[in-house]
Amino acid sequence: MAPSTAADPSPPRGADVAREHRDRELAALLARCAAGDAAAFDAFYDATLGYAHALARRIVADADLDDVLADAYVQAWQQRARFDAARGSAVSWLLAIVRTRALDQRRSEQLRAHAPLADGDGDAVADDAAGPDALLDFAERGSRLHAALATLSAQERWLLALAYFRDWTHAEIARSTGLPLGTVKSAILRAQHKLRDLLAPLAR
Repeated sequence: MAPSTAADPSPPRGADVAREHRDRELAALLARCAAGDAAAFDAFYDATLGYAHALARRIVADADLDDVLADAYVQAWQQRARFDAARGSAVSWLLAIVRTRALDQRRSEQLRAHAPLADGDGDAVADDAAGPDALLDFAERGSRLHAALATLSAQERWLLALAYFRDWTHAEIARSTGLPLGTVKSAILRAQHKLRDLLAPLAR
């Protein structure tokens, strides 16, 4: 066997191969999404949420993460047919949407923070301040809620976020996502039942 020369192409590294495989799979999922396959979008959501979450939390406060991510994935679904693998990876395409949504949210928060307080608002904030015990209880409930939400499917989390964080009606969710109204209603109802069962001990 002839020795390799400097002109020989370097073999692809493991990370590069894995990234190429991921990009091909995500591009294929978005192609199915463009044809109206909601199940493919669930798979896309599950595969990319970690990337989206990591970027969004670098830009906005934790309290705004779910709001930003819900908006970003709605936009991704609405614009799914615009994805062009020749122009970049599916992850880069999604993160561009997430970054725009996160920056919009941060600008909105900054505007609200600099808005003048109405008469009496400062007193209301002071009166509503919680003590250490109340704050600890609130943190515990938030941790259990986060764990409960993690047990839901991608579609259930997505639709529930639109219903509660965006305050959309079932009909609005169906129109925006392209899912049948019956599917939206049943998924949200199923998610509510799961959360109610998991969080029942907190109500005692």
